[in-house]
Amino acid sequence: MTGKLGKGSRCPLCGGRLEWGTATIPFVLPDTVVLVKEVPAEVCQSCHEPYLTGQAVDHITDLLNRLRGLRAEVLIFSYAQFASTAQPIVAAESP
Repeated sequence: MTGKLGKGSRCPLCGGRLEWGTATIPFVLPDTVVLVKEVPAEVCQSCHEPYLTGQAVDHITDLLNRLRGLRAEVLIFSYAQFASTAQPIVAAESP
């Protein structure tokens, strides 16, 4: 899912053409599923596998580490909103 890809790159899984775009990526943690939307990535035009930059991986790793301990079954974040803010992540308690 990560790697250094350049112009004219091919997908290592299927050989399809890679183009810059965005992807929605699910992360399954022990007690939570986290969906991160609009992640910048090179996306295979055939199999749709996303390949992230190192910077995107760092931002998502930081997000997932900050989510440890939150009690929610599913969390959904926009990459752009999270990557542009250093606000603490707080979960609202359900009644």
